[in-house]
Amino acid sequence: MPENDLWEVEKVLIFAKIPRSRTFRFREITREAEELFTKSVNIMHLPLRIVQAYARVTGQRIPDTRMNLADLLRIYPLPADTAFEDVLAILEPISPRLYSVSSAPAAHPGEIHLTVAHHRFQVSGEHKFGLCAHYLAQLRKGQRVNFYVHRNQRFRLPEAGRDVIMIGPGTGIAPFRAFLAERNALGATGRNWLFFGEQHFVSDFLYQTEIQDFVQTGALHKVSLAWSRDTDQRVYVQHRIRENGVALWEWLQSGASVYVCGSKYPMSIDVEQSLLDVIVTHGAKTETEAREWLDELELTDRYVKDVY
Repeated sequence: MPENDLWEVEKVLIFAKIPRSRTFRFREITREAEELFTKSVNIMHLPLRIVQAYARVTGQRIPDTRMNLADLLRIYPLPADTAFEDVLAILEPISPRLYSVSSAPAAHPGEIHLTVAHHRFQVSGEHKFGLCAHYLAQLRKGQRVNFYVHRNQRFRLPEAGRDVIMIGPGTGIAPFRAFLAERNALGATGRNWLFFGEQHFVSDFLYQTEIQDFVQTGALHKVSLAWSRDTDQRVYVQHRIRENGVALWEWLQSGASVYVCGSKYPMSIDVEQSLLDVIVTHGAKTETEAREWLDELELTDRYVKDVY
């Protein structure tokens, strides 16, 4: 559960002319303003529906654009006859952010590891950050955080003797680092194949030394890497899937489970199409038969996706 940046909270209080100790009720919560806007109310990157609701409450014309609450209050100040409680009523709570755990109980007892991209972007020349990633990046050693475990009943390791194919570009590698560490620690006998891709080999090879160690020790039997910006050609994991079609079909025929983690669009769509192409080409099936074959894998939990 992320918290808002204190400077962003301070700007909201300044532009709304609210003392930080003033008490407000928001949904079922009653807190002083500073704590409320730090821990409970979403004030960052307000969706269009909230911006337009603010326009209706304040009687102002505001373009369809996302912005922080502080910027909204600064550019379109509250009219004298509008109570801040009316604005608070249209706001939404901070939503939780879900991250795949990238550590394994058998290999990292008592620890939870996350793999987080610190998203940066610009709005009107001003640097902005993703809320939860920036919150995590600013944490100090020993600082407490609020979190909960969201269980995924399908995205879990199969039996120890089954082969596993893991496709996770970018931060999608998170659960597969956990899978590899767990299978290695428990001595699983099934083979492991990792597909990983990012922009640059030098700067973006997440967990490089660990992956190399898994290869050297035999815990990782095959690894296929794709770097999309290191050459003139854009190479992604779906290209590596097609290039390794013969071996991939052999693994699938031998009972391997396939896992995909990462961005839903376009990555998971492109990966699924590449898997279908492999099944058509090397399994001697029609496109309809390939789709039915992959659907059957999904129904039996041998093709599982965790995409976002």
